[in-house]
Amino acid sequence: MPGVHTFYDGSKLLAPLVPYIGLDSDKMVMVQKVTLLAFSLHDGHAKKDLSDTLRKESLSEVPSILAYLSYLFKFQTILAGPLSIYTDYIDYINGTGELYGKAVPSPFWAAFKKLLTAFCFGVLIYRYADFSEPEQIISPEAFTMPFYQWLGLFWFVIFMQRAQYYYVWIFSDAVCNLSGFGFNGFAENEPKWDKITNVDAWKVETALSFKDTLDGWNITTMQWLRRVAYERVPKYRTASVYLLSAIWHGFFLGYYLTFVTGALITLAARTVRRCVRHHFKTKLWKSRLYDFTTFFATKFALMYATFPFVTMNLSPGMILYRRLYFCIHIFSIFAIFLLPKILPPLRSERITKEK
Repeated sequence: MPGVHTFYDGSKLLAPLVPYIGLDSDKMVMVQKVTLLAFSLHDGHAKKDLSDTLRKESLSEVPSILAYLSYLFKFQTILAGPLSIYTDYIDYINGTGELYGKAVPSPFWAAFKKLLTAFCFGVLIYRYADFSEPEQIISPEAFTMPFYQWLGLFWFVIFMQRAQYYYVWIFSDAVCNLSGFGFNGFAENEPKWDKITNVDAWKVETALSFKDTLDGWNITTMQWLRRVAYERVPKYRTASVYLLSAIWHGFFLGYYLTFVTGALITLAARTVRRCVRHHFKTKLWKSRLYDFTTFFATKFALMYATFPFVTMNLSPGMILYRRLYFCIHIFSIFAIFLLPKILPPLRSERITKEK
């Protein structure tokens, strides 16, 4: 396990010198699989209390070499993921478990919708390929635009970065479904084929909070982070998740700037919700105003936090943040440390936070 991660991160460091190494999404997913499998084996022999999810996914025996390599290199997800849980994969292969104990419904319509959605994103990427370069946001020409026009360019360029992930992940999800993998039971008598769905594009684009945005983005990676970090560290869980995610992505300073910014925004958003939201629940128009404000605030925060990540380097991110006077950082620090003193949260929410 350490060897795989070390080799992967070492290749990232050497990328400028040895570009043909070419280790990206496939090795990132492999690291997830190996670490998750290791923790499942650990949980199978642990005496401490486990959550229902971790107990269900625990393993008491080491998988055979055939099962292990099959899990690592299965054709549906070898190029771009998404991650799947080992126990889910083995149940799919053997036709066992609560979901495969009876006839599995046809995946045709679920896969067809996903393929059609991926095709639309593919057309969008092809049509607007000129907007795929994120550094154009901080070009001299862009800075001469009126602010509202520059802000629109900023949003669209970052959206086009997400569109590339939408295309790959949704297409991969459809491939898994067509092979019979991904069935997740029924909801209102309708089959669900979302067990390894990695992104909910509609949820990401219409989210009213930073948390809802993250809940719809890179879903299987969020599950991995929860299982190997969030549920295992005694404190500083949010910081631990962002730190692990940064290390997993590789040693580029832009990644770390994004994850530090994202951690601040996450903590700030929680605080704002606890301190402010209940003031807007008294009347419908106030609730709508709150939703309207948080929608645009979420979109701006996402653009702001994402930019250093897509450029990978520190300098472009710092140029952008200076251009915007570090406004999100300043607001986040204000919200975390001062807002609770100005607008104290409800007593019930304070008790919940303490617990």
